Amino acid sequence: MAFHVVMQGDGWLRMPGAQPLRLASGDFVLLPNGAGHALSSHPQGPVVLDTDLLGGRVEAPRIDLPGQGPRMRSLCAGYPPGNALPAQARALLPPVLHVPARQLAGLSDALRMLMAETSQDQPGSRTVVDRLADILCVQAVRLWLPSDEMGDLAVATTVHAMREDLARPWTLEELAGRAGLSRASLTRRFARVMGEPPLSHLRRLRMELAARRLRESGEPLAAIARDIGYTSEFAFSRAFSRTFGVAPGRYRTQAPPP
Repeated sequence: MAFHVVMQGDGWLRMPGAQPLRLASGDFVLLPNGAGHALSSHPQGPVVLDTDLLGGRVEAPRIDLPGQGPRMRSLCAGYPPGNALPAQARALLPPVLHVPARQLAGLSDALRMLMAETSQDQPGSRTVVDRLADILCVQAVRLWLPSDEMGDLAVATTVHAMREDLARPWTLEELAGRAGLSRASLTRRFARVMGEPPLSHLRRLRMELAARRLRESGEPLAAIARDIGYTSEFAFSRAFSRTFGVAPGRYRTQAPPP
């Protein structure tokens, strides 16, 4: 899991298959699944990959985004697997959780303290930074997801089941049985929390995983299709093209190196 807080200026968050997202001063963006994103100073300009931002390949605290555009000062942080939000909360989050600056007004003191601690090397700074980062993440999730939805265990159970076995030929009836609800109740509650019906969300999860494997591996298309629940390479290619506007093979050749 990763997040970025824009402290000054603005920039763009870039993800394969999605429109560039403008990040203005004071904005917070959380990526529950972490990998597969980049920052740039222009929506079509050169990028700095998440692996460079969070993988220790550049020297903190300065990262220069290439290309033209305003100067941006941001704080970037990543959590090791398993050291982030509880699985129930992560299951209910979108791939990109964007909280505009106006909604973070109540956290301005925490943000200022975080920037001060990261720019100084004082005893205990690491502990303070870790705790403030945790607070920011939890508060951002609270702002985006009301408490009653955080408690919707039926939806969380459904999403978890999908993610644990994407290759399974899930039906709405089977998912509803896992959640202990009727099909109509699950569809209504799922759409309220996730913003889309269950099977649409399942299709998106499959396509996101397929895109990641196309970027990061040389696996045959047939193997990727089988592992995400498609019985034929043709059916997978059609679904992928509808989602990303380009065939899987071309997507692989156009994607930046992992």
